[in-house]
Amino acid sequence: MIIRLLILAASLASCSAFHTPASSVDRVIRLQATRQNHDGNVADDAKAAALDAPQLRRDFLRMSAAFVSSATLFPSKANAGEEFLYKRDESGADLTSQLFNTDGSLKDPNAVIVAQEKEVVIPFSIPASPDSVIVNLSTDGSSPPASDSATNIKATYKVPTKWNQEATSSLPLYYDSSEGKNGQSCDRITIYSVSAPKNIDMSTLEKASKVGVAKSLFMSDISNGYFDQGVLKADLIGGRTSRKPIKSSSVPEGIDEQVYYEFDLAFAPLSCPDYMEGNKENLGLGFCPYDNILLVSATVLNNADSNEGGTLVVCVVECNKNEWKIGNTDLKRVRNSFVVDRA
Repeated sequence: MIIRLLILAASLASCSAFHTPASSVDRVIRLQATRQNHDGNVADDAKAAALDAPQLRRDFLRMSAAFVSSATLFPSKANAGEEFLYKRDESGADLTSQLFNTDGSLKDPNAVIVAQEKEVVIPFSIPASPDSVIVNLSTDGSSPPASDSATNIKATYKVPTKWNQEATSSLPLYYDSSEGKNGQSCDRITIYSVSAPKNIDMSTLEKASKVGVAKSLFMSDISNGYFDQGVLKADLIGGRTSRKPIKSSSVPEGIDEQVYYEFDLAFAPLSCPDYMEGNKENLGLGFCPYDNILLVSATVLNNADSNEGGTLVVCVVECNKNEWKIGNTDLKRVRNSFVVDRA
């Protein structure tokens, strides 16, 4: 813009040699009248011209300054040809944030994400009349033990195809090799069902935030210390409910809604070394940042023969702080994809 103004000012300067300003015309007329009254007085003419020259320059400079000021106050709009061919999104949002909400769900339900997820289906056999608390467990897609006298259900979730699906000597399970990632995104994915003599119902999940999520979901009842004991004191970072379709013979359409409770849990390590001992995350505040994150989705599938109680089915997606930095959006989508249905 400045260069254009300088070029335009120079053009005006060249034009001024051929176009006398309006204020100087009167002085030229007066000069001619003076010449007519003083014929042959060449010295007077030269003196008058010399006196008028500075005034002409001042007039031209005054006009140029006024033009530059007006152009600065009222800049011209750039031509279409001068627009950038590509402009970065002013919001700075990447493709992932444009397609997905913060909880991992699609912003546009009708959007089709092709060949980006692999569906994992796990069959469960639910005992009809358990005498004690029975837990059926599946880790990373493994099949839990089957039972003849049981009700069959299935749990489904989806994992990104960019994650390594089978552990090898060179790549661990759930390793993300995509550009900018190159790291393990998830520790493990657990699906388990809980059947108890006293039927479980939705009130168990409704009270979980007050009673304790780990206790309400029977995490401490899983044998061999499956979950870290720190989960019993984990902080509840967030929670919400969602509704997903499920097969049902009790409604005319054959499809009903199933309520899911989602919890975000996190807990810090038991010990927190000092900064001088090499722990750069201990800033002397008396605590360390969260080291383990668990994304939980749980629902109670009602008994098919009655509306009283049912079976608790839970999905737990676990990761540490480094894995969370790499794949937090993908981890949320995995948890959000969890659904239970009757086989």
